[in-house]
Amino acid sequence: MAKAKTANQDKSNRRDDVLEAAARLFAAKGYAATSIRDIAYQVGILSGSLYYHFASKEELLLEVHARGVTQVTEAVQNALANSTEEPWSRMSAACHAHLEVLLGDSPFSQVITPQFPGHFDGDVRATLLAQRDGYEEMFRALVKALPLPKKLDQRHFRLALLGALNWTPTWYQTGGTDTPSKIASGIVDAFRFQLDPKA
Repeated sequence: MAKAKTANQDKSNRRDDVLEAAARLFAAKGYAATSIRDIAYQVGILSGSLYYHFASKEELLLEVHARGVTQVTEAVQNALANSTEEPWSRMSAACHAHLEVLLGDSPFSQVITPQFPGHFDGDVRATLLAQRDGYEEMFRALVKALPLPKKLDQRHFRLALLGALNWTPTWYQTGGTDTPSKIASGIVDAFRFQLDPKA
């Protein structure tokens, strides 16, 4: 029994190693430029051994993306659980948590940016978007609770806000004067004060 348990743990650990290596390479080189051989080399296994854990590179991407979405979802849920009930405060808490993950050290969060679904067609793209839609449902609820003008299209507002957040990695510089928290506050304030200058 002990040997079987150890074998299962080793398999799980190796699977996690493969996922982390894939996430780092996808983030650094892009999905298309990353090969199965690249990932296997990073983990220290033969290319054929990688297929013991994942049937294809596409399956690997979907799992990496799912973990990234899970990380940011849990961060936002925790932030909202500790937030006040005031709608803009809740939106601010969610945006802060979102950027803390997106601009953090986790390689998984770096593959949930807008660029990735755009590279795929068919079932892979549909799955990536479905994973993201589950996360964005929280922002639909947050936007719905905001005291926005009745004529304002809430869908466009949500997409513009998430777009501003999700494109931050393209210009963010680690160690600069702009911290994830400062950027999140600035983005939320830009949207809020545009609608209510007296806020």
